[in-house]
Amino acid sequence: MESWCNALWKKWERVEARFRQIRGLRITLCPEMKCFTTFRIGGQALALLDVQNDEHLEEVVALCEENQIPWRILGRGSNILVSDSGFKGIVLRLRGDFTDLKRLDESRVEIGAGALLKKAVEFCIQHELGGCEFLFGVPGTVGGAVLVNAGCFGGEIGNLVERVLWRNEEGQKEWKDQSELCFSYRYSNLKRKNTVILRVVLKLFPQATERSWEMVGTFSSLRKSAQPLEWPSAGSIFRNPPGYYAARLIEEMGFKGLRLGQAQVSPKHANFIVNLGGATASQVEGLMEWIRREVYRAKGILLENEVEVWK
Repeated sequence: MESWCNALWKKWERVEARFRQIRGLRITLCPEMKCFTTFRIGGQALALLDVQNDEHLEEVVALCEENQIPWRILGRGSNILVSDSGFKGIVLRLRGDFTDLKRLDESRVEIGAGALLKKAVEFCIQHELGGCEFLFGVPGTVGGAVLVNAGCFGGEIGNLVERVLWRNEEGQKEWKDQSELCFSYRYSNLKRKNTVILRVVLKLFPQATERSWEMVGTFSSLRKSAQPLEWPSAGSIFRNPPGYYAARLIEEMGFKGLRLGQAQVSPKHANFIVNLGGATASQVEGLMEWIRREVYRAKGILLENEVEVWK
């Protein structure tokens, strides 16, 4: 029986020439995904494509679907764990037009989904708009943050979203208002197979630049004191169960500092697993399963992944 790898590579060979005819499309063959994730873990994907505009995206997705090649959108590479065997498909990154930032009026900005959160916050502060400072140190893109309603320090990006332009499951582009997005804890109803967030409109409020930078400084200090920023990680590993904090549950089990190979439950924050250097996805998943099993055995609470596993 032909292996999935050989079958997938044959599909790629059939369409590679057509991909290379797309002007401005940047193609990296067999990328090591550990180089493109904040965890610094992961095997190869079939290819990494940097799409620059809507036309690129439509051509690439059409070719993938026509040839039954799996594809996924990659933001900053945070909040994901790529398996040691890699991802069996094509990874797309939104670049070019998808990183544009534009002020619409006295309180609203339109931001491309591929823009880094840090750059988006800086843009808003420069235009004397406040309300998004808590997102400054989150290592992701605007699209990825909206997809999972990223949040910290009591704030969530969903509270700032006025509307979102997305490419839905049928390949149609449509604007959806906040009332249609069903934001809740680490959730939006935009997270579906083969959908893409394209642009986001945030509604903020006027605020002096100096005050915004003071808030950024406060949040940065809190993040540095509470999170293991000195080691590669994917951020929080588990979602907080209703009425509980995952980190507290894990710490109560005495699992801070627990290691499997080069993967370790952070001694600083129990809901972070860090890569001490050369950790594998199987080691991280082994720790995750141990923690999940033991917490459930001792406390009857089933921890759900916040990190997304790519295989």
